Amino acid sequence: MASPAAQPPTKKGRRMQKYREEWEKEFGWLCKVEGNALKARCSACNRDFSISHGGVCDVKQHAAGGGHMRSIRMQHQKRAAAVSPEAEQALCSSVSLLEIKVEKTDEVMAEDGPGNSTKMFQFSAEPTLEHIRSLHSAFSTERGWGKYHQPRNLLLALVGEVGEVAELFQWRTEVPEGLPGWTASEREALSDELSDVLIYLVALADKCHVDLPSAALRKIQKNHLKYPAEKVYGSSKKYTEYQ
Repeated sequence: MASPAAQPPTKKGRRMQKYREEWEKEFGWLCKVEGNALKARCSACNRDFSISHGGVCDVKQHAAGGGHMRSIRMQHQKRAAAVSPEAEQALCSSVSLLEIKVEKTDEVMAEDGPGNSTKMFQFSAEPTLEHIRSLHSAFSTERGWGKYHQPRNLLLALVGEVGEVAELFQWRTEVPEGLPGWTASEREALSDELSDVLIYLVALADKCHVDLPSAALRKIQKNHLKYPAEKVYGSSKKYTEYQ
């Protein structure tokens, strides 16, 4: 007599994922739904969503959605405007300003070659340091990073970014003005790292309550007194040697 066929083991139901408050450290807009541990609430989108299937993966999926990203941008603009009346306008125009700057740079490189432009280099008139300060402040606040962006940590981050810039120049021969011979990707990398240096410098000045533009202007005026042109022209000596 044949024995009955073995029955396949019964599959166990998948364990439901529950909300964890530790996720809030990574996602500043995330908060729990009172009375329902299987859902999370997005303060940016102002709605609840399920996290019971994938847990933190569901949170990341929500964060990557187009609707959430639009909500974040709108929230960012509102907070930037609350910090500075001009910040919202700066945020809206920053992308177009960057595109114009890139187009002009490409035109110069195409006409004269990388680093060989005969035109005098100038920064864009906007954004100002105050625009950068308010935009970065809103960016940090939206992500709940204020407790980390304190003077000591910002200084260490600034030093680290300066090191990143130094690495781009490491093991090269002397680099002339305009960086002739640098590729587009190398120039883009330098642009990114120098931007990080500026952002952290402005953030550090903000947390230390130093009005950086005014302080820089005063410092230039002091340097005029320390280094009179008629005494120091063409010399690299320190000002103490002229006193």
